[in-house]
Amino acid sequence: MSQQTLEKNNGLALPYAGWFVIDVDLILITPLLVPVAAHFQAGLGTVTLALTAYLLLFGIMQPIYGLISDAAGRVRVMRVGLVGLCLGNLLAALAPSVGVLILGRAFAGAFAAALVPVTVAYVGDRVAPERRQRAMAGLMSISAIGVGAGTVSAGVLADLVNWRAAILLVSLMAAVLAVLYKKLPETLTPQASRPVALNRLGQVFRSGWFRFLTLFAFFEGAAMVGFYNFFSSALQVHGNSVAIAGIVTGAYGVGAVGGGLIVRTLDTRASAAALFGGGCALLFLGYLIPALSQTVAGILAASLLSGMALAVAQSTVQAWTIEASPPEVRGTAASVVASAVFTGAALSTAAVGGLAAAGDFALLFGIAALVTLPVTVVGALARARFARNASSA
Repeated sequence: MSQQTLEKNNGLALPYAGWFVIDVDLILITPLLVPVAAHFQAGLGTVTLALTAYLLLFGIMQPIYGLISDAAGRVRVMRVGLVGLCLGNLLAALAPSVGVLILGRAFAGAFAAALVPVTVAYVGDRVAPERRQRAMAGLMSISAIGVGAGTVSAGVLADLVNWRAAILLVSLMAAVLAVLYKKLPETLTPQASRPVALNRLGQVFRSGWFRFLTLFAFFEGAAMVGFYNFFSSALQVHGNSVAIAGIVTGAYGVGAVGGGLIVRTLDTRASAAALFGGGCALLFLGYLIPALSQTVAGILAASLLSGMALAVAQSTVQAWTIEASPPEVRGTAASVVASAVFTGAALSTAAVGGLAAAGDFALLFGIAALVTLPVTVVGALARARFARNASSA
């Protein structure tokens, strides 16, 4: 039986579907902030706490689920995450007050965190090393598509029905997936005992390469996942409507799909270091263009290039994480790197928030391009050295 057939039989379509739902849920509340504020007659700053609480718990909880998955199994943890996501969003969708909405979304974020590192670890468990880059690129493409789908669907449902409809839909999708995930085969063999959490962390960080990768992921996350969030704001400041900004920046998902196709074409022909360097070069161009021009055409090009970069370069980091970590602590390793990526992204957006508020997007995207350069060079050289060390081991 071929490896590709084996992967299909192992049900990777379901983890991919769960990954899609998580990315829809991540962006879901953003277009709903204004209608929710109007409904509850609350300040926009208060309603924004629903987003803040979600993201905060989403980041904090990831290492915890990674640790648990290495002890209790991947599938069990992912199903718990989906059930919690369902219940949290159900509470938010039926919320009688803004306080209950915030609580529901915080609860949803705390459980959504289970799906990110554990899905990466699960796919890494099931896919042969020579196919991991392609699998991770697929995840990155789905991520971008989910963000686009979440933005569009939430806006349309809020306009046609009400703001509760989109949240309720995600709750139902999570419930269905929690049932379907029961069909997934577990990837960890039962053991009489597993190392306690601190021992698993110690096992992960005993690798010098993994210590480097965790630190590097912080800066790579700042460049890859942080600055592009300001593309839409740049368009709106220059007089474009929210709808036009959404359509233009939605090209990010199209770019990610294109990036996934690039990886499928080149993953057996180009080295991981070349893919990472090439992907970051696309990201550099994606920031350089809007640094020079924040027109519709400039932001459209930037969105396409950034989406392509996500699929090509970020998938390399995901595959690198899998290769650098022992299989029995893969969930822990993936969660630590994911936390570093999201922390770097959060701090980068906070660092340039003042520039965005002042409308100085030329300088903002110029800084983004400058940050991307050392990430490109250091990451490509380190990935090449890692490959040499692995081949000589």
